[in-house]
Amino acid sequence: MHRCTCGTYAWPFAHELLKKHQLLSIGWSDFSDNENQALLTDGWDSFNKVFTDANWGMPRNRYNLWRFLNEMHTGDIVVVPLQKSFAVYQIADEVVYNNETIDHSLWVDWKGEKATLDKDGYPACADGRQIDMGFYRKVKEIVLDIPRDGYAKQALYSRLKIQQTNADISDLKDEVEYAIKCYAENRPINLRKSFLKESSERLLKQMQELLNDTKLEQLVKWYMEQLGADATIPSKNVAGSSEGDADVIATFNRLNNFTIFIQVKAHQGYTDEWAIEQIATYKKTLEKKRKLTSHQLWVISTCKDFSEKAKQDAETNDVHLVAGLEFARMLIDNGVNTLPF
Repeated sequence: MHRCTCGTYAWPFAHELLKKHQLLSIGWSDFSDNENQALLTDGWDSFNKVFTDANWGMPRNRYNLWRFLNEMHTGDIVVVPLQKSFAVYQIADEVVYNNETIDHSLWVDWKGEKATLDKDGYPACADGRQIDMGFYRKVKEIVLDIPRDGYAKQALYSRLKIQQTNADISDLKDEVEYAIKCYAENRPINLRKSFLKESSERLLKQMQELLNDTKLEQLVKWYMEQLGADATIPSKNVAGSSEGDADVIATFNRLNNFTIFIQVKAHQGYTDEWAIEQIATYKKTLEKKRKLTSHQLWVISTCKDFSEKAKQDAETNDVHLVAGLEFARMLIDNGVNTLPF
């Protein structure tokens, strides 16, 4: 993480350099020349000698300069805190510019005021105000202006508040990637959705591990009853029967006897087209015996997903598919405290 805090006068210039020219900057203009830069990048002992030779002692904030010159490398990700948001950049190369090598025409603040190199070797405004900018790194823009409140998890949000110029936040790599991904997908942090996702995954895992076919059918029957249906588990047809099969039948009397015929599968991987064939054939068998009124065909499975062929056949036969995570969410929305077992 690197904060553009080069001093009161430098701040407007530093932000414009970053925004318009993708140049990340830091202060320390007292040492911004080729000779000092060579020493500052020649190892820790040489770096410290620059400060002692200049009678600066050992200022604690020199570590910020060390990181900027020596620890930021090509491809590294840099998070830049802004007022209520943050931006993400990538270090473009190993080149470090100083006030002798930087293009001075780039020193323009957001009001259009220009700076030049004064007689002491400092960037300065026309009225003589010196600007503490000394070193520069070329960066590539990844994403700009991510709102902190909407996309930064707590750990990242807290770290963005620290006031030091820069810091290694490699331990927050996952949080930064999460923020970038969610911002790109317009998915701000949502406690309910996050809770529901994690809870659904845990509940699905429990169903896969604990429930056999019979128990799962009973759970589906119970769920339909919670929705207000009269639900039954009909007797099974012989395996491979040409009459098809329904594991649960749910009839909603208050909805003019609207009926859902459900095939239930206790699977962990993918559920294939056989489930669709079973419930579709069951419907055809019933239609030979009597006229069906308003109804739907469902397949509920604890699977990860349905195969592509299953999805195609479901569309052809007008079968509604409910995979494992969706069924888990349905149960949670209904209230897990009332689960039958």
